[in-house]
Amino acid sequence: MARMPVEQGKIREYALATANGRPEYLDDPRAPIPPTFLSTVVFWDDPAQALRAPEAAAALAALGIEPDVRRLLSAEQEYVFHGPLPRAGDTLETSVRFDRAVRKEGRRGPLLFIHFTIEFRDQAGALVAECHYTSAYVAEPGATA
Repeated sequence: MARMPVEQGKIREYALATANGRPEYLDDPRAPIPPTFLSTVVFWDDPAQALRAPEAAAALAALGIEPDVRRLLSAEQEYVFHGPLPRAGDTLETSVRFDRAVRKEGRRGPLLFIHFTIEFRDQAGALVAECHYTSAYVAEPGATA
């Protein structure tokens, strides 16, 4: 679990970096976050900890794979908001949860997809958003998934 302060300057920087010049992101001291702003959680928390969960270790072991975060590629992110967008001045508490590992056959052999969720809670503990991640696990050359 990590604390993620939502800062006006960081909202502004993120909006400019993503070519989103909406005035509310640039000038409002209580600016709402751009919806994909939560991807900056990687600066506050370690999403790869999902691989260290006992359920993840068991799922990967059942497939004969050693967990190694260097072999994860981001495949998909979906953000779900449970109310108004967080705003500058808010502090979010994050937690990472392993959901499942799925093996699929690809044209060049087996593929492994790791699904995990990051929850974002406000100062009162209410769930304000979730990010559902799907990452592709790249096996070492010659290894089987």
